[in-house]
Amino acid sequence: MNITYSYKITKMEMAPSLDSLTDVVTIVKFNYIGKDSDSGYEGTFLGSIPIGPPDPSSFIPLKDLTQDEVIAWVVATYPSWDHPQEQIEIQINNQITPKTEDAPMPWAPEPPVPPVA
Repeated sequence: MNITYSYKITKMEMAPSLDSLTDVVTIVKFNYIGKDSDSGYEGTFLGSIPIGPPDPSSFIPLKDLTQDEVIAWVVATYPSWDHPQEQIEIQINNQITPKTEDAPMPWAPEPPVPPVA
């Protein structure tokens, strides 16, 4: 497997006021996405991380934040990437070699075949 990882911020929570600052991000929810270039399959780990108290000297107002800055917080704060990467590998392996498949229900009628135009 040759997996490339990326991040997508999906939601942020904030405190309207904290330590005399306003609109302070307190929790970041994200997708950690791994794509295997060998198979073309990908997996996604859904994560959430609390963000520690802000440093007033380097505080960035919410309206000025970029996704790259928030991703940098996530990368710096998340305790270990071993578990998310293992979960993504499992998802990709299950797509390459499925352990289960949908089973037909013998008692159910066959779905209708759409007419050819």
